[in-house]
Amino acid sequence: MKKFLMVTTIQNTVEAFLIPHIKMLEKNGYEVWIATNIYKEIPEELKENKWINISFSRNPFSKNSIKSIKEMRNLIRENKFEMVHFHTPVAAFLGRYAAMKEGQKNIIYTAHGFHFFKGAPLKNWLIYYLMERLAINWTNRLITINEEDFQRAKKMAGKNTKIYKVDGVGLDLENYRNGDAKKIKSELNILKDEYVISIVGELNKNKNQMQLLKAVSILKEKGINNIRILLVGIGNQEVTLREEAKKNNLKINFLGFRKDVKDIVAASDIICSMSYREGLPRNIMEGMAQGKPFIVTNIRGNRDIIKDNQNGFIVPINDYQKTAEKIEELMINVEKNSKIAENNFIDVNKFSIEKIIKNMEKIYE
Repeated sequence: MKKFLMVTTIQNTVEAFLIPHIKMLEKNGYEVWIATNIYKEIPEELKENKWINISFSRNPFSKNSIKSIKEMRNLIRENKFEMVHFHTPVAAFLGRYAAMKEGQKNIIYTAHGFHFFKGAPLKNWLIYYLMERLAINWTNRLITINEEDFQRAKKMAGKNTKIYKVDGVGLDLENYRNGDAKKIKSELNILKDEYVISIVGELNKNKNQMQLLKAVSILKEKGINNIRILLVGIGNQEVTLREEAKKNNLKINFLGFRKDVKDIVAASDIICSMSYREGLPRNIMEGMAQGKPFIVTNIRGNRDIIKDNQNGFIVPINDYQKTAEKIEELMINVEKNSKIAENNFIDVNKFSIEKIIKNMEKIYE
């Protein structure tokens, strides 16, 4: 049986996104091995796979990097892999170097959003752009998930690297089409006249939940007091966000890590993504599956999914006034919401796991 090696920096990437891809490869006759930083129990559906612990770190300058390269070289040297597919930037850089040194053929990398992009900090360009300019020479197929990365990759690639654009890792639409709104509204004591806006994502500076809080504060000053904010996730900005909410007396729930995101989406009237950087945000796709309207920042990834005034609204980063205006527009325009829902039910289909898996099969072929 032909061997296929899937490589990620941390174990969670495999469990969150790649299980359907692994099952597809197995159906096509591959024995799938997984190399990653293993830090918890292997999920039941992948216990039959061969797992290899590699000392990857998210920091490319970690002291573990040399060790990781040695471990990857040994793994590739001792096994004859038909293909090796890398995910996440650090594992992909170190791993592709190791694969190149061992003469591995069919080296594939999925870039889930380059760390260098329009408006990115200079250090990102100095580190990650230079890393990718080097590593792309060791890559047979590079898969991007948004238009900006696709165009940049085509400019960087040499004649031996094929560049593809695929709409993410795929979403099980049937699983996300319905949620239990009543359960969430009962749990959180959400009143009938409250308008619910949610953001799903780590509470960090990049996700920029502060933009939503500032916008809702503007609406509160206008006398609009019936907005409830739901923040799903944990992170180092929680204290700052709590202080902002308390200062402006906002109705807000910090929900932490949740497994019932589709229920929270169902209970929401608007979904927001206020990020500075995204690859192709899965949380937007999840909301689209339920026809929810969006307000998102004007960045790559967000604008690859959301078309302004069609699936919701695109606003500038940290434009609190414009964000407040679009929230108010969605609150009062029932007809607009109905049209957005109709558009989203149609547009989300291109992100379905079935379509993505078919695209990946063609790339592997």
